[in-house]
Amino acid sequence: MKPRRRIAAVPAVYHFRTDWAFKAPLSTVWAVVLDVEHYPGWWPNFRRVKVVRGDGKSPGSVIECEVRGSLPYSLNYALEVMKSDPMRSIDLRSTGDLVGTGRWEFAERAPRDTLATYFWDVGTTNPILNLVAPLARGLLARNHEQVMANGYAALRPHAEG
Repeated sequence: MKPRRRIAAVPAVYHFRTDWAFKAPLSTVWAVVLDVEHYPGWWPNFRRVKVVRGDGKSPGSVIECEVRGSLPYSLNYALEVMKSDPMRSIDLRSTGDLVGTGRWEFAERAPRDTLATYFWDVGTTNPILNLVAPLARGLLARNHEQVMANGYAALRPHAEG
């Protein structure tokens, strides 16, 4: 009997940078962006967010997330806060359907002019997504960009109030 071939679970790796500019003080932007437990109430792509350890902002905190973009699948992952420098940056490690790192950086360029930048360097662990990644990489990247655009549109009124 011939052994069956298995699809290798080689993660497709993605590197994203998202810049969000707000007409709001740094302290307000920091508070709103890191209020992850309330994401499902205003960011429609976040189906579920639960802080399972800590406060969601300090090192050692763990946040479980379920996110669904415009494509017909949801991603479930956990974010662990690795390092936090209040009002400047927060470093995250992702496990689950997305493995890798995230980093928020915050800068107040002038009073009521704050830039929040998110760096998201992750690989997918879903074998089907990894299989189609060479052909659908652009589509998967656009899906991420749309999710982030939805987040910015939803978060901006909370920060700029």
